[in-house]
Amino acid sequence: MAHYVALTCEALARSIYALAAESPHTISIRLFEQGLHNRPKNLRVVLQEEIDAVEPDTCEAILLVYGICGTATTGLRARHTPLVIPRAHDCITLYLGSRQRYQEEFDRHPGTYWYSVDYMERTNSEASVALGAAGIEEQEAQYEEYVRKFGQEMADMLIEEMRKWAQHYTRAAFIDTRLGDAARYQKMAEDKAAREGWVFERLEGNRRLLKMLVEGHWPEEEFLLVPPDHTIRQQYNDLLVKAESPAEQERKG
Repeated sequence: MAHYVALTCEALARSIYALAAESPHTISIRLFEQGLHNRPKNLRVVLQEEIDAVEPDTCEAILLVYGICGTATTGLRARHTPLVIPRAHDCITLYLGSRQRYQEEFDRHPGTYWYSVDYMERTNSEASVALGAAGIEEQEAQYEEYVRKFGQEMADMLIEEMRKWAQHYTRAAFIDTRLGDAARYQKMAEDKAAREGWVFERLEGNRRLLKMLVEGHWPEEEFLLVPPDHTIRQQYNDLLVKAESPAEQERKG
């Protein structure tokens, strides 16, 4: 039986806790605010600090329950303990279970606004979630604040600029992981889709990748194992990320 430390975004909290309870290994979970990935450099600093804080011989591996997340995880360096990260652009791949399924959904509906229980239940008016249900709600809340600060005319102009992104979206997709009060949050997503004029779809979640991660099954085509002193770097092919050795780093200067 191995011991793993899992550094986990709140957006995947329910799934990771559920899977950790069933894993044959000991999983120590450390949660981080989901809005941090909107500021990649901040998230990278937080994660590196947590990696550095793990004492030698504490665990066999540190599991990064993240994707690339806007380059937030690229540049992270393993110290004395290996890192393991899924080969995924973001947590939507982890919700859906594979890069292939995510790509199929993207090809079918590139303008999709994603929803899940974990996203929605942990969102507050001060947090912005790039892939989830927070963005529009936050803008609606901000409108009154803008009116108070700048007057209605300026507030209208600011909100109009902020909402231009929505013109490119055509679908609201609720990913049901069968954890938590899905019916309540699915209804909220359906109502929002109706107001925005979007198609609504409910998609079945698949915890396959997350299950493999916490059970220590890391095939190379789906996970990157980062040896001690190696650094995560992005690569522009289907594998998405690679481990850069100290010698490679030195050559790059």
